[in-house]
Amino acid sequence: MNDSPRSGVMRFYPLELDLRDKPVLMVGGGSVAARKLPELLACGAKVAIVSPALSPTLRHLLPALQWHERPFQAKDVQGQSLVFACTNDAKVNEAVSAACRAASVPCNRADAASEGDFIVPGVIRRGVVTVSVSTSGQVPALTRELKRKLDAFLGPEWADIAIRMANVRQGQGVRLDASTNNSVDVHPVFLVGAGPGDRSLLTLGAVDALKSAEVVIHDRLVSPAILELLPETCERISAEKRGHFESQRQEHINEQILAHARAGKRVVRLKGGDPFVFGRGFEEALALEAAGIPWWVIPGVSSATAVPALAGIPVTHRGVARSFAVVSGMAGGETNQIFPKADTLVLLMGLYRLEEIVPALVRSGYSLETPAAAIQDGGLPEQRVCRTTLGKLREDTARQGFDSPVLIVIGDVVNLGGGRGE
Repeated sequence: MNDSPRSGVMRFYPLELDLRDKPVLMVGGGSVAARKLPELLACGAKVAIVSPALSPTLRHLLPALQWHERPFQAKDVQGQSLVFACTNDAKVNEAVSAACRAASVPCNRADAASEGDFIVPGVIRRGVVTVSVSTSGQVPALTRELKRKLDAFLGPEWADIAIRMANVRQGQGVRLDASTNNSVDVHPVFLVGAGPGDRSLLTLGAVDALKSAEVVIHDRLVSPAILELLPETCERISAEKRGHFESQRQEHINEQILAHARAGKRVVRLKGGDPFVFGRGFEEALALEAAGIPWWVIPGVSSATAVPALAGIPVTHRGVARSFAVVSGMAGGETNQIFPKADTLVLLMGLYRLEEIVPALVRSGYSLETPAAAIQDGGLPEQRVCRTTLGKLREDTARQGFDSPVLIVIGDVVNLGGGRGE
C-alpha cells in the first residue's frame, strides 16, 4: 500500500486505549524509552523494560516499573498488550517487530514507524481533554510544530471547562425545552474582559471566545472595533451599562445571559476592562452557578492600571509610590465615607460625584494640593488627559468639557507623566 504523504491514504486508525493494569513491554533503556514511559505510567500501564543498561532518568522510575537487565528475547513479547522497540540498534528493533508479528502483538518501532503496527502521536493534555497530532510518522517536524501551536492555543482553562461540561452531560445544568421535548446542550458562558478600549489590548483568549460566539451581551463602552471581531451571524445585545446614567438592572442582564445559555447558544458576556474589577462579573458568575450553567472567566487588561499607563502615568514608581488602591466612585461621598490612604489612588466612575468625593478624600487625609489627573476615553484614539490638583479637579474637568468614561488618578505619580497621552 502506498502510504506516502502524497497518496492521501490513511493507514493508521486513531483511537485511545485503556491501559490500566495492562502489561506493556519497552525494549531499550535509553532516551527514546524515557520519552515514552511517563505517558504509559500515567495511564496506569504495568511497564517492563528489557535492556542490558538503563539511563539515569529511567533508573529514577524503577519503583514504578520492572527492569530485566539482559538482551531481548523473542519470548518477552508473549502476553503483552503493546510492545515498544526503542533501541538504537536497527537489527534488535527488527527482531522485536518480527517476534510481535509472530505473536500478534502490536509493536511500535521508534526507528522506522512504517515497519510497526502503530505510532504514538503528539499529545496535548488539559485534564481529561486530550488532543492528538500526527502525520502518520511521515513528517515528525510538522507534528512537533502543530503540537507547539496547539499547546499554545489550548489554555489550562479547558480542563475546568471539561469538568463543567461533564456535569452538564450528566444532567447538571441541562435544560429541557418543554415545547419540543428535546434536551438542549448548554455551552459554558464566557465572562470576558475587553480591556481598556483598544482592540490590540484584547487577550488571545478573549479573541478566541469572541470569534466563536453566537450571542454577545456587551457593555456600551466596548469599542466598535472589538465588536467587528464577532461572526456575522452573532447576535449582539447592548447592556447599556453607563455608570452615572440609567442602565439596565443587573438582574435583567443576568436573565438575558441565562435565557440565551439555556437556549443552547454560545454566550459571551463582554465587559470593559476586567470583569472582576468593579464589573459585577462575579454577580453574573454566581447567577450562572445557581442556575447550574457552566461558566469561565477570561480576565481582561484592567483599566485601573492600563489607562494611567497609556497616559504616561505609572501607578507605582520607585521613590514616589510604593502602593496604590483602586476604588469605585459610584458610592459618591457617602456620610463619613473614608477612602483608603495609598500613595496612588485610582478612582473609577467618579466624574459626576466629585462634589461629594473631594471632601470625602480630604476627610481621608488627602490634601487639596495633591496632584490629580482625569483621563477620558482611555485607551482610545480620542483619549484626553487633564492634569491638575485634587482641589481644582472638578472645576478643570468641567471647564474642559470632560464626559464619561473618565478615570481619575490621585497622587504624586501624576507629575511623572511628562504629558504623554495628552
